[in-house]
Amino acid sequence: MFVVFILLLLTFFLAAGVTGLCFALNVKDCAVRLEQRQLRNIELRAHARGDLGPPDRFATAFGIRVAGGLLALVPFGLIFAALIAAFTG
Repeated sequence: MFVVFILLLLTFFLAAGVTGLCFALNVKDCAVRLEQRQLRNIELRAHARGDLGPPDRFATAFGIRVAGGLLALVPFGLIFAALIAAFTG
C-alpha cells in the first residue's frame, strides 16, 4: 500500500511540475496566451460594466513565467522527498 501511495504522489507531483515548467519556460507560448486571455476577459468585464477605459493589467507574461517556475520547484522537491522516503523504508 505504501508503494502505491508513493507512486501516486510521484505521478501527481510530476504532472504538476511539468505544468509549472510549461508556464516557466513558455512552452508553446503558454504565458503569453494566458496573458492575452486575461486581458480579453478584463476587457469584456469592463465593457459589461460600461467602463470603456483601458483595462488594468493584473499579471504580465513575465510574472506568469516566474510564478510557473516557483510552482514547478515545489512538486519536484516533493518528488525527491517521496523517493527518499521510498528508498529509506
